[in-house]
Amino acid sequence: MSPAKVFLVLAVVVVLVVLWGRVVGRKDPDRELVGLTDAVRGKVSREISAGHKINAIKIYREATGAPLADAKRAVDTWFVPGQGPGVRDAAASFTEGRLTDEGRARISELILAGRREDAMALYADATGASSSEAQAIIRSWDTSQDY
Repeated sequence: MSPAKVFLVLAVVVVLVVLWGRVVGRKDPDRELVGLTDAVRGKVSREISAGHKINAIKIYREATGAPLADAKRAVDTWFVPGQGPGVRDAAASFTEGRLTDEGRARISELILAGRREDAMALYADATGASSSEAQAIIRSWDTSQDY
């Protein structure tokens, strides 16, 4: 066998091993994934807020089984409206009409009065968003806009 053929066979084997590792990963088959529940989203949000992105990525991966690159991307864009998990759904409440004009006006009033917690609760009740999603939306709420 010529050295070129040996090198080619070795290259193919390495590529197959890398692809197998990416597809299968290091998943524990006995561990059940919980997914992005409100509790998991809260944990990830707290870790991000505390500046512990590595811990947030770890929590995200343990809950979802996502590969490292996907988990990092999700954590990096977590509170960017329209990009983070769940925030996209909460922001869609504007375009899909799940939040009434009266609800928008009341939320703006609450924010202007310094009652952000009440505004978050109202938003969550009106749209079905989780508390972390409501918090992300209320943080970026523009009270000067005529909703």
